[in-house]
Amino acid sequence: MSINIRSHRSRAQQQGVGMVEVLVAMLLLAIGVLGFSILQVRAVEATYEAGNRSQAMLVLRGLAEEIRANSDSVGQSSYPAAVSGFNSSSAPTAPTSCNNVTTACSPTAMATWDAYQSALAANGLGIQINMTTCPGDTTSNRQCLLAAWGKSTPTIGTGSADCMQSTGSYNAAATCVMMEAY
Repeated sequence: MSINIRSHRSRAQQQGVGMVEVLVAMLLLAIGVLGFSILQVRAVEATYEAGNRSQAMLVLRGLAEEIRANSDSVGQSSYPAAVSGFNSSSAPTAPTSCNNVTTACSPTAMATWDAYQSALAANGLGIQINMTTCPGDTTSNRQCLLAAWGKSTPTIGTGSADCMQSTGSYNAAATCVMMEAY
């Protein structure tokens, strides 16, 4: 009879243990699913950021090629002001010159037209562009083409929204790219 009492006691001590095991297993599964969900969100953010960088580089490369194609020195020197003139988050307004294929374009007007086309393409992607002298450059007239999106601005300075710092390094919190053009 003592065997039955022991058996009865051990069953009473084991009551509810199966439920605790199930709850612990559910907790571990929930933590695993939560970790996977966070990983998935980060992957989507990284994909979005990579797409923005790729699109921004395409816009800047196109503008750099247009600058190279406008071989006139007056036209080339007009690009920084032309690009900066379209530096806003709203859609740019088309310049009146160079939009007719039968009209000859001056190099300066061509710079404005190229800047407009690039700004229009960038704006359609939620990107802002700018062109300025690269930090630290005093002799070679090296120009920095900047593209920024999100809360960043395509500027060089000390602000938290600036793409680059005045030392020439990227702002760690910025979402932007820079390309040098000569």
